Amino acid sequence: MLVVTAIWWLLFWAAFGLCIGSFLNVVICRLPRDQSLRDPVWSYCPNCLHRIRWYDNLPVVSFVLLGGRCRDCRAPISARYPVVEMAAALVILAVFDAFFIARTRRAGLCGEPYLTWALAEDWPIFLAHAALFACLLAMAAIDLRHYWVDIRFTTVATWFGFVLHTLWTPYHSLADPAGQDGWLRPADPTATGALGALAGLGIVWLWARMRHRPEPVPDGNGGFRSDVPDPASRPDESSGELAPGHLDEALSDQPPVPAHRSLWSAVVVGLILLGMLVTMGLDAADPASSPLPTLRSLVPIALVFVLILAEASVPRRADQEIIEATEAERFSARRMALAELATLLPAIALGALAVWVQLSDAALGQRLTDLLHCRVGFAWQPLHGLSTAAAGYVIGGGIGWAVRIVFTLVFGKEAFGLGDIHMMAAAGCVAGWPVVLLGFLITIFVALIAWLAMLPFKRTRAIPLVPWLALGYLVVVIHYESLLEFPPVRNTIEVVNVLILDKSQPLTFGVPQ
Repeated sequence: MLVVTAIWWLLFWAAFGLCIGSFLNVVICRLPRDQSLRDPVWSYCPNCLHRIRWYDNLPVVSFVLLGGRCRDCRAPISARYPVVEMAAALVILAVFDAFFIARTRRAGLCGEPYLTWALAEDWPIFLAHAALFACLLAMAAIDLRHYWVDIRFTTVATWFGFVLHTLWTPYHSLADPAGQDGWLRPADPTATGALGALAGLGIVWLWARMRHRPEPVPDGNGGFRSDVPDPASRPDESSGELAPGHLDEALSDQPPVPAHRSLWSAVVVGLILLGMLVTMGLDAADPASSPLPTLRSLVPIALVFVLILAEASVPRRADQEIIEATEAERFSARRMALAELATLLPAIALGALAVWVQLSDAALGQRLTDLLHCRVGFAWQPLHGLSTAAAGYVIGGGIGWAVRIVFTLVFGKEAFGLGDIHMMAAAGCVAGWPVVLLGFLITIFVALIAWLAMLPFKRTRAIPLVPWLALGYLVVVIHYESLLEFPPVRNTIEVVNVLILDKSQPLTFGVPQ
């Protein structure tokens, strides 16, 4: 019965991942071209613009049945579509495996052997991670093609993190009195400071919105409109009709990928996805005696690395353009960094004030602690869950801001993208700040290897960072407990714990607990 239940859930999440990947294909295709996701609501062939029938829009299956060609015009369909669909399913299954089958990520999860019960307990945290990596996959695909980071993806992932963390505060996710085996939750002073800093960020955001509010224009009926888009910023979509030819112009700067290479990529990803399903089903029957979980957890990581490397090795005109843009901004980079630091001062001040209040007044600090841990019903502590997401968001984003500002001031040119900072904040909101810190360190190492590997194929120094950040986060989410077994990693986390007053993970330098 356990095997049947496991197979059902594996097939469900595989199908769910394929459907998410199918939607991501629409997003990856339309957003860089400034097309609406709602107009038209149906998918269409980019060559003949005919509407794709529902039975021709089934993830992977329709691509195989159609022989990789449009039913109407017989134009070839890029194998990137099934690759993205299967990659989404593979990543979601890898996280599901780490949480519920192989259990390489154990701390804070219930550990229930019955999958249905385990999902009933921990579905919010799993769904938050699935949303995060779906957004990161779309961001990585767009960044690889266009060197463009759309923070709307990070906004979606952040909202998932805040809402689902607020809903998820079961007893098994809380650390025991010794501080062990809990989820990555902040200490009370850190939680209070994070909520204060979040309030400061909200004030800055409102100020920026009011400052850059567009001028209202007459709507022709005696009223005014303030949301009129620039007609030149969008392709011709009047009356829902798409202008033939404009779809290919947006990608004219990148050479076509050989069809056989894309097709072989789809075949390899499909075989690995099938292997993941089979081995996960076998492990669900007798996980204790299987040597497969450790190997299986490395396969999707290696596959994602190869796919990113293959796509990033294709030279584009945007490679040189991004370098020229960075060089052109170097004379104002330090001034920009100082202006950004000034913008962050309200958040820093309110965060520091909240921590000071928590620590300086014992009675008031206790009331704040009681408020943070106030229960609604049996075990739900909404403010504790909200502060968990807030701490991850603020500290994760703070790491990115510190890297950007410090290195920009030192080197005199932009050292880190704003989109990357939003990405780190979103990852911290969902997975916790240690995942952001360790993922960033892994990203530096992996991106350096990738840059050296791409030197024979590219003539520029440009390298898209989002895909490597996404890969670094995937590594840490799946192997967090294993990484903490290395003394340097544990020591790094302990140092940051001390700096931010966060004792949610008390560790002993160099000695595993």
